[in-house]
Amino acid sequence: MKPITTLTTLVGFAALMLFAPFTALAAGSDTPVEAPRTLAIQLGAPFRDNAVLQQKIKLPIWGTSLPGARVTVAFDGQTKSVDADKKGRWRVALDPMDAIKLKSVNESPAGKSLTITCQKDGKKAVKEIKNILIGDVWLCAGQSNMAGRMKRAGHPKNYPAGSVNNAKYPALRLLDAGKGNWLVCNPENAVWFSRVAFFFARRVQRDALVPMGLIVAAHGGSNIESWLNQAPYPTGGNYSKMLKPLVGYGIRGAIWYQGESNEKNRRGYQPKLESLITGWRKAWSQGDFPVHFVQLPGIGKSTTNTPAGGDGRAEIRQAYFEALKISNTGMAVTIDVGALGEHPPNKYDTGVRLARSVLQKVYGFKDLSSCPLYTRHVIKGNTVRIFFDNAKKGLMIAKKDGFLPPKPSNGAKLQWLSVQGKDGGWHWADGKIDGSTLLVSSAAVKQPLAVRYAYTQHPCGNLLYNKDGMPVGPFSTCGYGPKPKDSPKKK
Repeated sequence: MKPITTLTTLVGFAALMLFAPFTALAAGSDTPVEAPRTLAIQLGAPFRDNAVLQQKIKLPIWGTSLPGARVTVAFDGQTKSVDADKKGRWRVALDPMDAIKLKSVNESPAGKSLTITCQKDGKKAVKEIKNILIGDVWLCAGQSNMAGRMKRAGHPKNYPAGSVNNAKYPALRLLDAGKGNWLVCNPENAVWFSRVAFFFARRVQRDALVPMGLIVAAHGGSNIESWLNQAPYPTGGNYSKMLKPLVGYGIRGAIWYQGESNEKNRRGYQPKLESLITGWRKAWSQGDFPVHFVQLPGIGKSTTNTPAGGDGRAEIRQAYFEALKISNTGMAVTIDVGALGEHPPNKYDTGVRLARSVLQKVYGFKDLSSCPLYTRHVIKGNTVRIFFDNAKKGLMIAKKDGFLPPKPSNGAKLQWLSVQGKDGGWHWADGKIDGSTLLVSSAAVKQPLAVRYAYTQHPCGNLLYNKDGMPVGPFSTCGYGPKPKDSPKKK
């Protein structure tokens, strides 16, 4: 991949400025490691050629120059000026701007240039950032399943045929945190895009028809603690290294795919996820911006000997569900696209489901359903009626294979459904679809207390979907519940 460079024009003392030493900005602030010694302009990390700037909000632009230099930022008819402080730091805020409406995802809108001029003692330095679009910027963070790239020689199970060769989306851009350059999406550059982020953005852009910028900040094997930034947790290394230099850059929201390294936290993952969301929102000072996350897919195999479930990733998935109580959040269910190993190849459905969640909750596509989730239940006699959101068109039992939509399994028994009796024991149960609800009962239970579905390490087979093909999320009507009575005893 060839690096993309920015055009720098220097007027007055040109030779000195061209060879000026780089003055790094301390992560998350404009404090230089040392005060600049020349007028040469250093911009914050995200400000490079091909950038996407967030629409409809005040946009901070920041960097460094000589202390006391007069800095003027000009963009699309706006001009803002400020004096650099005694450490050379400066920051201006552009007035809100609207994105153009794309006619199609293949449209190539004309980019605009942002010009920064610094003047002091009769000398001047000018930097121009070219081909900028106004649109929506999404932060895409997590560990390896978010970081995993498209790659041209990808296995056919990794994404639908033609995904890379047809990737001609000039209004879709990628900034890989720490790499410093924005890439315009085309067949050559698409191989560098995160698979999840690529399919997420492609689906959102298809409906919203707005230029999109993706900032991917992901690190394989990282735990959630490394991304936190507020008490009672210490600031994590990945937050300091990858996110702090970006804090303040205008974003529309964030998507998050992490948890594998915290699987053993189980229910303890929820307060950490809440800290991450509230901490990031506090740092960005953009209010409660949307955060949508991936509920972990299945991995390995599940036993059919414990109808109580609760094994493996059941409780960490419940922790994600509990995190939806945080305002302006959403979740993509992925239990049906898991694999034996830690890196399920199908990131296409993961990205699309994140996109549907965002399109529905953020962009206002109310008629577009996302993954149905448990909302409430009613017990009548020996039957429990389960209610869901996103199931207006009804439910179906189906089985999914690869990238194809789930295929209805007419007459098949819904798997991984259990009911708890009055004595506390759990038993496998039968499920009958009644429109947009599910009726659950078991011949072994006359007085049911609770119901669980797919509350296990890797539920697979005949699963529950809405008629739009979105999987119903695992649920436990008693929450995490006490330790199940039929759980295997520790030796």
